[in-house]
Amino acid sequence: MRPSVDENSLQNRLGTVYSPVIVTTPGAAGLSAWRWWTSSAAVIVLVILGIGFRTYALAGDRNLWIDESMLALNLVQRSPAQLLEPLDLNQGAPVGFLLLTKAVITQLGVTERTFRLVPFLGSILGLMAFAWLAPRLLPRPAAILGLGLLTVSPYLISYSAECKQYATDAALTVGLFAAAVRLLRGAVGRWHWVGLGAAGAVAVWFSHPAAFVLGGIGTALLAEAMWNRDRRRFLAAAGTVAAWVVSFGVCYLVSLRHLGNNQFLLDYWNGHFLSLPPKGLGDLAWLLDHFFAPFGYPAGLAGTEIRSGGIAAVLFIVGVWGMWKERWPVAVAIVLPGVLALLASGFHKYPFAGRLLLFLVPIMVLGVARGAWMIGSSLRTTQPVAAVVLLGVLIAAPCLEAYSELRRPMRVEQLNPLLAKVRQEWRPGDRMYVYYGAAPAFAFYTRNNPFPADAVLIGREARENRTEYREQLVQMKGLSRVWLVFSHRHKHEESDIRAHAEGLGRCEQVEQTAGAAAYLFNFAVAPETGVGGEPIAPDRESTRGAIIRGGDR
Repeated sequence: MRPSVDENSLQNRLGTVYSPVIVTTPGAAGLSAWRWWTSSAAVIVLVILGIGFRTYALAGDRNLWIDESMLALNLVQRSPAQLLEPLDLNQGAPVGFLLLTKAVITQLGVTERTFRLVPFLGSILGLMAFAWLAPRLLPRPAAILGLGLLTVSPYLISYSAECKQYATDAALTVGLFAAAVRLLRGAVGRWHWVGLGAAGAVAVWFSHPAAFVLGGIGTALLAEAMWNRDRRRFLAAAGTVAAWVVSFGVCYLVSLRHLGNNQFLLDYWNGHFLSLPPKGLGDLAWLLDHFFAPFGYPAGLAGTEIRSGGIAAVLFIVGVWGMWKERWPVAVAIVLPGVLALLASGFHKYPFAGRLLLFLVPIMVLGVARGAWMIGSSLRTTQPVAAVVLLGVLIAAPCLEAYSELRRPMRVEQLNPLLAKVRQEWRPGDRMYVYYGAAPAFAFYTRNNPFPADAVLIGREARENRTEYREQLVQMKGLSRVWLVFSHRHKHEESDIRAHAEGLGRCEQVEQTAGAAAYLFNFAVAPETGVGGEPIAPDRESTRGAIIRGGDR
């Protein structure tokens, strides 16, 4: 039966209010070809796998590494009220994240896992929310592909088990899009706006880059209302954005205003700030590089064994174009967070690099999965092998990277068991030189059981003039037992410092753990010499005449 005119009018009106995702396939046969991996069971399996990978990363017996140690020292040494003040050791984290983590370690105790519990749970909730979100923005096969890519994302897995806010940044990106998806698809309703307004007002306290995500969503909703000349929808969107702005303004006054003026952080991230305006080909090359690079790190789509970052970047462009043709406000909301972060880097307010862009990974995955589905569907009937190879490369790269991360985590600095070994060998009169990169973790792990204060010398960073390291060691010349403790080494500094130590005396014992090492030197004896009387420089992995103990490096 053909619908009546009134029924057609009703359908047209509903279509302007809420437009469902239209899945374009080569035909019914094409849909059935994908059905085996687009079922609800596939979603459940992928979510369970993602939870398993993140749990495995958390369960590993890893010490806090330098960045975690610096944040952990702030958390254990400060009261909740003091966490609102600028943090020590040039650290910066959202106040909501800090207070939540402080509550966890207060209630459950100070351990590596309790410090990492908030990002771990956040990452799991983000994965589950993505499983709900993706089918509402993408065709079902593309949604499953996107969920698979997020499941095995190596850096999301890695940072889900670290006491840093980056995994929760990504989770909150998913949460904000989940709160906005119906409105981005054209739905109406007061409670949709209330929910999105509340979610955004809270999110800015728990994630610094949430402001960029909200900027993309808010701009898309306002632009759509203006384009359609929908006064009521525009006022609703404007009121929602106003709530976000007020909340962000308060958050800025409470905690953020000091962070943007931290000169150490500005110097550390130098090279990752956009030149405004671009002044030449070099700046344009910088833009091109900083478009492709995030698909490798932090998105994890480039791989090391299989290089597919460029493919992922192209697929993202294709996917955004597909979204634009289907529902342009969604495409705007997907693209603008990255553009706003880029502009913020131009004002030296937010570096556009590395882990600071982890919040973009979920929306990058949405675009890549949409593009892969579009091209794969087009190739399936005429070039099925090409379609399989394309999807195979796209999936294999992050899978191999995730396997490597789970097998051998990128950031392992087992300083605490090393210090336990040193304590066993410690004798009255021993002295210790702590390499500056090991100092934060050393301070954290010895805070309740310190070595004698007058026996410990904390080294100073001297990357520009490494002969200064010898001057630091000379202070211990003539002592028979001096421990040199290292972790988080910078380039070849450990070898340089050991070479200076060999020029002052003899290494008699080596203790090693993964990512850390301690060398016992005797500076009361003459150093061993080679031809011409020059001190023998140590080999990079062993020291002449030393007793080597402990695990692998």
